[in-house]
Amino acid sequence: MKRFLFYVSMILCTVSVCQSCDKEFTNNVSNDIVVEGWIDAGGYPVVILTRECPVRLKADRISIKDLSDYVVQWAFVTVSDGNKSAVLIGRIDNRYFPGYIYTTDRIKGEAGKSYTLTVKYLDKEITSTTTIPLYPPAVDSLVCSRVPGGKGLCNITAYVTNVPGRSEYYKSAFMEGTGQAQYLSSFLGVVDDALADSVMSMPIIRTIKDNDKENRTRYFHEDTLVSVKVATIDSESYDFWKSYANKSDLNNFMLSSTIGNLPTNINGGLGYWSGYNPFIYTFTVKPGTYPGNRDDQ
Repeated sequence: MKRFLFYVSMILCTVSVCQSCDKEFTNNVSNDIVVEGWIDAGGYPVVILTRECPVRLKADRISIKDLSDYVVQWAFVTVSDGNKSAVLIGRIDNRYFPGYIYTTDRIKGEAGKSYTLTVKYLDKEITSTTTIPLYPPAVDSLVCSRVPGGKGLCNITAYVTNVPGRSEYYKSAFMEGTGQAQYLSSFLGVVDDALADSVMSMPIIRTIKDNDKENRTRYFHEDTLVSVKVATIDSESYDFWKSYANKSDLNNFMLSSTIGNLPTNINGGLGYWSGYNPFIYTFTVKPGTYPGNRDDQ
Protein backbone atom coordinates (compact mmCIF):
# COMPACT_ATOMS: atom_id res chain seq x y z
CA MET A 1 0.00 0.00 0.00
CA LYS A 2 1.38 3.41 -0.96
CA ARG A 3 1.91 5.96 1.81
CA PHE A 4 1.09 9.65 1.65
CA LEU A 5 1.99 12.54 3.95
CA PHE A 6 -0.45 15.24 5.00
CA TYR A 7 -0.38 18.30 7.18
CA VAL A 8 -3.15 18.27 9.75
CA SER A 9 -5.00 21.59 9.70
CA MET A 10 -8.21 23.02 8.32
CA ILE A 11 -6.72 24.56 5.23
CA LEU A 12 -4.03 21.97 4.66
CA CYS A 13 -6.17 18.91 5.33
CA THR A 14 -9.87 19.60 5.86
CA VAL A 15 -11.80 18.27 8.82
CA SER A 16 -14.27 16.70 6.44
CA VAL A 17 -11.63 14.53 4.83
CA CYS A 18 -10.42 13.34 8.19
CA GLN A 19 -13.85 12.65 9.65
CA SER A 20 -14.73 10.27 6.82
CA CYS A 21 -11.82 7.94 7.57
CA ASP A 22 -11.27 4.56 9.11
CA LYS A 23 -8.87 4.53 12.06
CA GLU A 24 -5.84 2.81 10.58
CA PHE A 25 -2.57 4.65 11.08
CA THR A 26 1.09 4.56 10.16
CA ASN A 27 3.80 5.00 12.78
CA ASN A 28 6.28 7.11 10.82
CA VAL A 29 5.81 10.48 12.57
CA SER A 30 8.42 13.20 12.09
CA ASN A 31 6.99 15.43 14.88
CA ASP A 32 7.46 18.57 12.78
CA ILE A 33 5.16 21.40 13.87
CA VAL A 34 2.60 22.62 11.35
CA VAL A 35 1.65 26.28 11.67
CA GLU A 36 -1.57 27.68 10.29
CA GLY A 37 -1.59 31.35 11.20
CA TRP A 38 -2.88 34.67 9.96
CA ILE A 39 -3.45 38.28 10.93
CA ASP A 40 -5.87 40.59 9.12
CA ALA A 41 -5.67 44.36 8.88
CA GLY A 42 -8.03 45.42 11.65
CA GLY A 43 -8.06 41.93 13.14
CA TYR A 44 -6.26 39.89 15.76
CA PRO A 45 -3.73 37.10 15.17
CA VAL A 46 -4.98 33.53 15.09
CA VAL A 47 -2.60 30.56 15.17
CA ILE A 48 -3.40 26.84 15.00
CA LEU A 49 -0.61 24.37 15.79
CA THR A 50 -0.49 20.66 15.05
CA ARG A 51 2.19 18.03 14.72
CA GLU A 52 2.82 16.61 11.27
CA CYS A 53 0.73 13.51 10.78
CA PRO A 54 1.47 10.72 8.28
CA VAL A 55 -1.62 8.85 7.15
CA ARG A 56 -2.33 6.00 4.77
CA LEU A 57 -4.72 6.12 1.84
CA LYS A 58 -6.80 3.08 1.08
CA ALA A 59 -9.47 2.90 -1.61
CA ASP A 60 -9.37 6.71 -1.92
CA ARG A 61 -10.01 7.20 1.80
CA ILE A 62 -7.71 8.37 4.58
CA SER A 63 -7.18 6.26 7.66
CA ILE A 64 -6.19 8.37 10.66
CA LYS A 65 -6.04 8.30 14.43
CA ASP A 66 -7.98 10.79 16.55
CA LEU A 67 -6.66 14.21 15.46
CA SER A 68 -6.77 15.58 19.00
CA ASP A 69 -3.55 13.62 19.62
CA TYR A 70 -1.79 15.94 17.16
CA VAL A 71 -2.99 19.32 18.42
CA VAL A 72 -0.24 21.32 20.12
CA GLN A 73 -1.83 22.88 23.21
CA TRP A 74 1.06 23.96 25.43
CA ALA A 75 3.22 26.09 23.18
CA PHE A 76 4.51 29.56 24.06
CA VAL A 77 3.39 31.77 21.18
CA THR A 78 4.12 35.47 20.64
CA VAL A 79 3.53 38.01 17.88
CA SER A 80 5.56 41.21 17.53
CA ASP A 81 5.23 44.21 15.22
CA GLY A 82 8.78 45.36 16.03
CA ASN A 83 7.67 47.76 18.75
CA LYS A 84 5.07 45.81 20.65
CA SER A 85 4.96 42.11 21.49
CA ALA A 86 2.01 40.09 22.78
CA VAL A 87 1.65 36.57 24.13
CA LEU A 88 -1.09 34.54 22.43
CA ILE A 89 -3.29 32.55 24.79
CA GLY A 90 -4.32 29.01 23.87
CA ARG A 91 -8.01 28.17 24.18
CA ILE A 92 -10.71 25.85 22.90
CA ASP A 93 -12.78 27.43 20.12
CA ASN A 94 -14.99 25.11 18.11
CA ARG A 95 -15.59 27.73 15.43
CA TYR A 96 -12.18 26.65 14.13
CA PHE A 97 -10.70 23.28 13.27
CA PRO A 98 -9.33 21.34 15.06
CA GLY A 99 -10.94 23.45 17.77
CA TYR A 100 -7.94 24.87 19.61
CA ILE A 101 -6.39 28.24 18.75
CA TYR A 102 -3.86 30.74 20.05
CA THR A 103 -4.94 34.38 19.91
CA THR A 104 -4.87 37.74 21.69
CA ASP A 105 -6.61 41.10 21.56
CA ARG A 106 -3.43 42.88 22.67
CA ILE A 107 -2.07 43.33 19.17
CA LYS A 108 -4.11 44.25 16.10
CA GLY A 109 -3.12 44.04 12.46
CA GLU A 110 -2.30 47.30 10.67
CA ALA A 111 -1.86 47.80 6.94
CA GLY A 112 1.78 48.09 5.91
CA LYS A 113 3.20 46.58 9.10
CA SER A 114 5.23 43.38 9.43
CA TYR A 115 4.51 40.83 12.15
CA THR A 116 6.89 38.22 13.52
CA LEU A 117 5.48 35.01 14.94
CA THR A 118 7.52 32.98 17.44
CA VAL A 119 6.50 29.53 18.66
CA LYS A 120 8.38 27.66 21.38
CA TYR A 121 7.38 24.08 22.11
CA LEU A 122 9.54 21.51 23.89
CA ASP A 123 12.94 21.77 22.20
CA LYS A 124 11.60 23.50 19.08
CA GLU A 125 11.62 27.19 18.21
CA ILE A 126 9.73 28.33 15.13
CA THR A 127 9.75 31.83 13.64
CA SER A 128 8.10 33.54 10.70
CA THR A 129 7.50 37.08 9.49
CA THR A 130 4.70 38.31 7.28
CA THR A 131 3.62 41.74 6.05
CA ILE A 132 0.07 43.02 5.74
CA PRO A 133 -0.10 44.79 2.38
CA LEU A 134 -0.73 48.53 2.45
CA TYR A 135 -3.94 48.36 0.44
CA PRO A 136 -6.91 45.98 0.33
CA PRO A 137 -8.02 44.71 -3.09
CA ALA A 138 -10.02 47.19 -5.17
CA VAL A 139 -13.19 45.14 -5.56
CA ASP A 140 -15.65 46.57 -8.08
CA SER A 141 -18.46 44.16 -7.24
CA LEU A 142 -19.51 40.64 -6.36
CA VAL A 143 -21.80 39.00 -8.89
CA CYS A 144 -24.00 36.06 -7.96
CA SER A 145 -25.70 34.19 -10.80
CA ARG A 146 -27.65 30.97 -11.11
CA VAL A 147 -25.88 27.95 -12.58
CA PRO A 148 -27.61 26.92 -15.83
CA GLY A 149 -29.38 23.63 -15.20
CA GLY A 150 -28.38 23.63 -11.54
CA LYS A 151 -31.33 23.54 -9.18
CA GLY A 152 -30.87 26.33 -6.67
CA LEU A 153 -27.12 26.59 -7.30
CA CYS A 154 -25.22 29.85 -7.83
CA ASN A 155 -21.82 31.07 -8.96
CA ILE A 156 -20.13 33.87 -7.05
CA THR A 157 -17.48 35.98 -8.80
CA ALA A 158 -15.48 38.91 -7.45
CA TYR A 159 -14.39 41.55 -9.95
CA VAL A 160 -11.14 43.23 -8.91
CA THR A 161 -9.41 46.22 -10.51
CA ASN A 162 -5.63 46.34 -10.81
CA VAL A 163 -4.72 49.81 -9.56
CA PRO A 164 -1.84 51.41 -11.53
CA GLY A 165 1.36 51.62 -9.54
CA ARG A 166 0.52 48.70 -7.26
CA SER A 167 1.99 45.23 -7.65
CA GLU A 168 -0.35 42.96 -5.75
CA TYR A 169 -1.16 39.35 -5.01
CA TYR A 170 -4.68 38.20 -4.17
CA LYS A 171 -6.28 35.33 -2.31
CA SER A 172 -9.98 34.46 -1.95
CA ALA A 173 -11.80 32.50 0.75
CA PHE A 174 -15.33 31.96 2.06
CA MET A 175 -17.43 30.95 5.06
CA GLU A 176 -20.87 29.35 4.88
CA GLY A 177 -23.65 29.41 7.47
CA THR A 178 -23.42 30.57 11.07
CA GLY A 179 -21.30 29.55 14.04
CA GLN A 180 -18.04 29.64 12.07
CA ALA A 181 -15.05 31.96 12.30
CA GLN A 182 -12.54 30.32 9.99
CA TYR A 183 -12.53 31.07 6.27
CA LEU A 184 -11.93 28.19 3.88
CA SER A 185 -9.56 28.79 1.01
CA SER A 186 -11.56 28.84 -2.22
CA PHE A 187 -10.50 26.37 -4.89
CA LEU A 188 -7.71 27.85 -7.10
CA GLY A 189 -8.34 31.20 -5.42
CA VAL A 190 -4.90 32.81 -5.82
CA VAL A 191 -4.04 35.44 -8.47
CA ASP A 192 -0.97 37.48 -9.41
CA ASP A 193 -2.02 40.83 -10.92
CA ALA A 194 0.89 40.68 -13.36
CA LEU A 195 -0.92 37.85 -15.14
CA ALA A 196 -4.36 39.44 -15.07
CA ASP A 197 -6.34 42.02 -17.06
CA SER A 198 -6.96 45.49 -15.67
CA VAL A 199 -10.28 44.23 -14.34
CA MET A 200 -10.01 40.58 -13.44
CA SER A 201 -12.59 38.07 -12.37
CA MET A 202 -11.96 35.87 -9.33
CA PRO A 203 -14.47 33.01 -9.09
CA ILE A 204 -15.20 32.04 -5.49
CA ILE A 205 -15.26 28.24 -5.82
CA ARG A 206 -16.36 26.05 -2.92
CA THR A 207 -13.98 23.57 -1.38
CA ILE A 208 -15.69 20.18 -1.49
CA LYS A 209 -15.88 18.50 1.92
CA ASP A 210 -15.27 14.79 1.69
CA ASN A 211 -17.69 13.82 4.45
CA ASP A 212 -20.53 16.02 3.21
CA LYS A 213 -22.47 13.49 1.17
CA GLU A 214 -25.33 15.92 0.52
CA ASN A 215 -23.32 18.84 -0.83
CA ARG A 216 -20.85 17.56 -3.40
CA THR A 217 -20.74 20.74 -5.45
CA ARG A 218 -18.35 23.60 -6.04
CA TYR A 219 -21.29 26.01 -6.30
CA PHE A 220 -23.22 27.78 -3.54
CA HIS A 221 -26.79 26.93 -2.62
CA GLU A 222 -29.30 29.74 -2.96
CA ASP A 223 -30.52 31.20 0.37
CA THR A 224 -27.29 30.12 2.15
CA LEU A 225 -25.52 32.74 4.26
CA VAL A 226 -22.03 33.26 2.77
CA SER A 227 -19.16 35.53 3.74
CA VAL A 228 -16.69 36.21 0.91
CA LYS A 229 -13.15 37.34 1.67
CA VAL A 230 -10.78 38.67 -0.99
CA ALA A 231 -7.44 39.81 0.40
CA THR A 232 -4.12 41.15 -0.76
CA ILE A 233 -1.16 39.11 0.50
CA ASP A 234 2.62 39.43 0.42
CA SER A 235 4.84 37.57 -2.03
CA GLU A 236 5.87 34.81 0.43
CA SER A 237 2.24 34.02 1.20
CA TYR A 238 1.48 34.07 -2.51
CA ASP A 239 4.22 31.49 -3.18
CA PHE A 240 2.72 29.15 -0.59
CA TRP A 241 -0.91 29.52 -1.66
CA LYS A 242 -0.15 29.42 -5.38
CA SER A 243 1.79 26.19 -4.97
CA TYR A 244 -1.01 24.81 -2.80
CA ALA A 245 -3.61 25.73 -5.43
CA ASN A 246 -1.62 24.23 -8.30
CA LYS A 247 -1.03 20.96 -6.50
CA SER A 248 -4.59 20.75 -5.24
CA ASP A 249 -5.71 20.88 -8.88
CA LEU A 250 -3.61 17.81 -9.65
CA ASN A 251 -4.52 15.67 -6.68
CA ASN A 252 -7.75 15.06 -4.78
CA PHE A 253 -5.86 14.86 -1.49
CA MET A 254 -3.84 18.00 -0.86
CA LEU A 255 -0.21 17.87 0.17
CA SER A 256 0.29 14.18 -0.56
CA SER A 257 3.84 13.07 -1.16
CA THR A 258 3.07 12.46 -4.83
CA ILE A 259 2.85 16.20 -5.41
CA GLY A 260 5.95 17.20 -3.51
CA ASN A 261 6.56 19.71 -0.74
CA LEU A 262 5.07 23.18 -0.58
CA PRO A 263 7.18 26.30 -0.08
CA THR A 264 6.83 27.78 3.39
CA ASN A 265 7.72 30.99 5.20
CA ILE A 266 7.98 29.05 8.48
CA ASN A 267 11.51 28.71 9.85
CA GLY A 268 11.83 25.48 11.83
CA GLY A 269 8.46 24.05 10.86
CA LEU A 270 5.83 23.70 8.15
CA GLY A 271 2.75 25.60 7.04
CA TYR A 272 2.20 29.35 6.72
CA TRP A 273 1.94 32.64 8.59
CA SER A 274 0.08 35.16 6.41
CA GLY A 275 -0.90 38.81 6.69
CA TYR A 276 -4.13 39.76 4.91
CA ASN A 277 -5.58 43.13 3.93
CA PRO A 278 -9.11 41.97 3.21
CA PHE A 279 -12.34 43.00 1.58
CA ILE A 280 -15.15 41.06 3.28
CA TYR A 281 -18.80 40.95 2.31
CA THR A 282 -21.52 38.81 3.89
CA PHE A 283 -24.84 38.14 2.20
CA THR A 284 -27.56 35.56 1.61
CA VAL A 285 -26.93 33.86 -1.72
CA LYS A 286 -29.36 35.17 -4.32
CA PRO A 287 -28.75 36.22 -7.94
CA GLY A 288 -27.67 39.84 -8.12
CA THR A 289 -24.79 42.29 -8.02
CA TYR A 290 -23.36 43.25 -4.64
CA PRO A 291 -21.16 46.27 -3.85
CA GLY A 292 -17.40 46.22 -3.57
CA ASN A 293 -15.04 48.78 -2.08
CA ARG A 294 -13.65 50.29 -5.30
CA ASP A 295 -15.15 53.75 -4.62
CA ASP A 296 -13.34 53.87 -1.27
CA GLN A 297 -9.85 53.74 -2.81
